[in-house]
Amino acid sequence: MKKRILYSITAILVILSCSCKNKSTVPGIKVENFSTGKAGEMILAIDTAYWTKDARTAIYKVLEQPQPAINQIQPMFDVLQCSNKDFLASFTRHRNIVQFDYNSTYGANHLEIKRDPYTSPQIQVVIRGNNQDSCLSLFLQHQDEIVKAMYENDIARLQNAHRNLNNPNVEKKIKDKFGISLTIPDGYFVGREEEDFLWLCFRTPKNDRFIMIYKTPAYELTCENIVYERNRITKAYIIGAVQGAYPIVADIDGYPIAEPLQLRYHKGMELRGLWASVRDKMGGPFYSYTMLSADNTSCITVDGFVYAPQEQKRDYLREVEAIVKSVK
Repeated sequence: MKKRILYSITAILVILSCSCKNKSTVPGIKVENFSTGKAGEMILAIDTAYWTKDARTAIYKVLEQPQPAINQIQPMFDVLQCSNKDFLASFTRHRNIVQFDYNSTYGANHLEIKRDPYTSPQIQVVIRGNNQDSCLSLFLQHQDEIVKAMYENDIARLQNAHRNLNNPNVEKKIKDKFGISLTIPDGYFVGREEEDFLWLCFRTPKNDRFIMIYKTPAYELTCENIVYERNRITKAYIIGAVQGAYPIVADIDGYPIAEPLQLRYHKGMELRGLWASVRDKMGGPFYSYTMLSADNTSCITVDGFVYAPQEQKRDYLREVEAIVKSVK
């Protein structure tokens, strides 16, 4: 495991500056008390005496597990380790924290997931006890819950940033066309519009991020059906850089990953997977959410995908996932 050196964390989202268009009105989240930290970053507070080889191996295996469904190996979180003393002195405002607190005077071991204890949005996982081995076992027992809470916190922080730097004109077009609300960050523009299809683009010299919204007649929400409809839509409406090229869902063992998911009052199916280009070498990750319309006569899909051939893709994928999951 490579050596970690903890530098001062100074990165705070641009929305905290005076360029913000407005204050956040999201319950429980205040811009003036916004959490800090770079995208995908977390603080691991554990004292040096307990930072053994076995502890490092067990903890990093959980926190640095690969981000699912991207076409390169990237960890779920970038872990910055410090002592409890340094944590209390400098890092209590960080967005994601895992803290191991050992003391021989403590009674039973205890794990608690705290929301917004110092700032907002924030997750602090505290594992407190008098025995390192049993505390590590407690951490491993709750690893899925811990990772999920911190991942969702990253998504929530992105969504709050998007609300403060949004594109109301595009959001109104989506509402009028599909009857749903999405929070669209400024910089996304309409790349193509059809009767039941909208393609939003965010382009830079190095990467592209896209959001597709489309409506089809109602169908059973299975992985196979959603992939079929996505491929049909992209072939019809997304023109590749090479003549005759268009994106499809990549046929790779284990992908896409389909899971039932309820977003607010919408029940639907999320897909995580990879896309590839027919007649071209383009590709990347995507995240989509498909739901039945309120009258059950149609399906609406919101799909975010990324093209960043020379860059790491985890943070871009989380950006489009945050947009997709803002659906109301």
